[in-house]
Amino acid sequence: MLRRLRIYLLIVGLLALTVSAGSAETAAGQPRYFTETGHTLAYNFRLFWERNGGLAIFGYPITEVFVEAGRPVQYFERARLEWHATIGWTLAGHLGRWAAEDSADQPAFKPRSEAAYPGQIFFPESKHTLGGLFRQYWERNGGLQTFGYPLSEEFLERNQQDGQIYTVQYFERTRFEYHPELPAAYQVSLGHLGRQYLDATNTAPEWAKRKVNNAEAAWQALRPTRITMPRIDLDSPIIEAGFSLGTWDVPTDAAAHYWPVAGFPTTAGNIVLAGHVGYRGIIFSQLPNAVVGDSLLLTVDGAERRYQVTEIRTVTPDQTWVMDPTAEETVTLITCVPIGVYSHRLIVRAKPQP
Repeated sequence: MLRRLRIYLLIVGLLALTVSAGSAETAAGQPRYFTETGHTLAYNFRLFWERNGGLAIFGYPITEVFVEAGRPVQYFERARLEWHATIGWTLAGHLGRWAAEDSADQPAFKPRSEAAYPGQIFFPESKHTLGGLFRQYWERNGGLQTFGYPLSEEFLERNQQDGQIYTVQYFERTRFEYHPELPAAYQVSLGHLGRQYLDATNTAPEWAKRKVNNAEAAWQALRPTRITMPRIDLDSPIIEAGFSLGTWDVPTDAAAHYWPVAGFPTTAGNIVLAGHVGYRGIIFSQLPNAVVGDSLLLTVDGAERRYQVTEIRTVTPDQTWVMDPTAEETVTLITCVPIGVYSHRLIVRAKPQP
């Protein structure tokens, strides 16, 4: 059973590789603690942070993960990361657009029609240009995916943090600043828009800004930690699990919440949980007895969230669409059937109970 389930999940893992946020190495997704700010970094956010410039681009985490505008977010000194489970992507929030509102009357924000000099490039999407050291930095550190399109030309602006005047340029997700007083490698720096946004809007709850003591607190407010289905005596702890180079980690003593692709309770997306059968009295051995209408409970941060089974089906191992993102909050349970043969996959789906 274990070998066959791993083969199935390998297929699912290969499918997930077509989505950038779904490609994951388990080790890279494990929680990390930053003593500098007293906050954590883990799972999809850690993957995105590390693959797109890390500390130099985003800065240290300054909150824990919490739900904002219906999706998990985490603030960093220079950015906000967002988990869009409905499409399976981690994205950097448009803090540059927010910060640019205060400077929108500057001539630098007026649309352009073409590049002004050789080596400068024009973006018709935003009608602005990019050149010089800022272009070099933009191209070397992730470009469009990391920073977005330019929203302005270069101009002089007084920095809110130190009161000095710097050459700056605004982008959808950040603000570039030229600091000639720094060594050459650091003369182009990013504005601390994450701190600036939190200070101005106070959008993060107090508990999310409070320092934690260890890495295990990562995503604590959103991670499901236990699943129960009272009618069929299903009761299992849940652990976060990923995959390494396409091979999924399959725990033998708990259900697995697959963070490379899964949504989280209270937010839109597909909350994917997988578990073995054939282990007497644990994990999903009782799942074949489920019926439509059964209650399903997920424990999150000590509280229970209730769901109701709406769909039960059996699929073949190649029908990996059951792992795909969903537009609405959905719980998808996966195990192997029939017990002893394990040639098919039992899929039990549930929606939040009113």
